[in-house]
Amino acid sequence: LRGDRDRLRAVRANRAEAAAAYFSKHADEWDKIRSLHAPDAVVEDALRAAIGEAAFNALLDLGTGTGRMISLFGPQASRRVGVDASHAMLAVARANLERESIPVELRQGDIYALPVERDAFDLVILHQVLHFLDDPARAIREAAHALAPGGRMLIVDFAPHDLEFLRETQAHRRLGFSVAQIDGWLAEAGLRGERRRDIAPPVKGGGQLTVSIVVARDPRPKKS
Repeated sequence: LRGDRDRLRAVRANRAEAAAAYFSKHADEWDKIRSLHAPDAVVEDALRAAIGEAAFNALLDLGTGTGRMISLFGPQASRRVGVDASHAMLAVARANLERESIPVELRQGDIYALPVERDAFDLVILHQVLHFLDDPARAIREAAHALAPGGRMLIVDFAPHDLEFLRETQAHRRLGFSVAQIDGWLAEAGLRGERRRDIAPPVKGGGQLTVSIVVARDPRPKKS
């Protein structure tokens, strides 16, 4: 048992080192994008207000990245699952969440064919994910299948913009989404839009990003 514990500590230390190296490599890119929209603290306060503080059963974070959304909402959930296509990003998330002592299931998988149960999650999050996808509508439909009856989907992305360099250098496939686009995709997925908020960039004028927050609900009655 002592040997197993020592091995676990070594594995966690290696994960933390790998995560730090990956984050350091990409930090400048992420910081550049963050500088174009409202501060993370402002956005996260709005997310907390949109979801509320009530406890719930299961959380699913798609494109979990650094694990920040699980860190933010994980304490409210009894179960937490994160999915990402990138093994490197899952290592970052694992290291971050271990440091915060947040239990989590992390799975590498395809956002169009999720490696999770259907009808199982009270909150499904797509945080800054859709603009990387060829087919956002399909991703929303697949995510909707994971929602438990009465569950909510939280989408956080950018309003339409003209920052072409994000497509050229940051692999953004879409330059933001209109209200009509998101509402149409939610309707196709059988979800009912409940709440929307746009957070303006810190400086008015060109070259900035508006963050859009959308909450939708599965209309089926919750199981008793």
